[in-house]
Amino acid sequence: MTPAPSRSGHGPAVPSANFLLVTLIFASLGFALGLGALKGAGAGFVFVMTGFVLALCLHEFAHARSGRKAGDTTIAAGYLTLDPRRFGEPIPKLVLPVLLTILSGIGLPGGYGPADRQRMPDRMRQMRAAAAGPGTSLAILLVLALLYGLTRAGSNALSGVLAVSALFQSTALVLNLLPIPGLDGYGLVSPWLPEAWRALGDRLARHAGLVLVGIFLFSEIFGRVVFRVSFPLTTLLGFTPQDVVTGYRLIRLW
Repeated sequence: MTPAPSRSGHGPAVPSANFLLVTLIFASLGFALGLGALKGAGAGFVFVMTGFVLALCLHEFAHARSGRKAGDTTIAAGYLTLDPRRFGEPIPKLVLPVLLTILSGIGLPGGYGPADRQRMPDRMRQMRAAAAGPGTSLAILLVLALLYGLTRAGSNALSGVLAVSALFQSTALVLNLLPIPGLDGYGLVSPWLPEAWRALGDRLARHAGLVLVGIFLFSEIFGRVVFRVSFPLTTLLGFTPQDVVTGYRLIRLW
């Protein structure tokens, strides 16, 4: 079913109450962990996963906003108000990435963006809409690095959960840039593919959830390669391996 056009795309985005609530939980837990008021795996786990949900919402918003500007007026309103409950495809965009990240221990992306590139005749606009999500993920990584730098001399707990959050973002970014139908990497290269290849890739891309499940099932194989690329990225941004290990220990529930 084609999503109804969103009027909110013409003006400034107004964050939804759901998005603001998740942001409040994330910020409150961060302060509590930083001050030592909360300890244990539960608080660290919720902090990391609410941050991951926020990142997914911002990632999808960037796709939607860029796609809207490029000519796709059919984008579901939930993307443009950062409301995870009103996403046009909540299962592959939000539920599966969060669930599979919890189960696999590596950050998994939300799949290709909500914009319909067939409504954008210009190839460069299609590429910009696809690149908006990974670009936002990189910006989130830089924000995490800034927060980590500010807390580095203070709370070990907060430094640890920020470090593991950065690693999750790094792995999700690296995976999402793979040129596999259903991921943003495919969105970047698909405008330049032969028409027959694009038609096949587009059919496969409609099943982004299956792509994510496939990556999860082969996470041991993917994990080694992804970590070899992602871990240097986190250390380049200033996160220490010790804090990443601390963060993993803090979010373990079993």
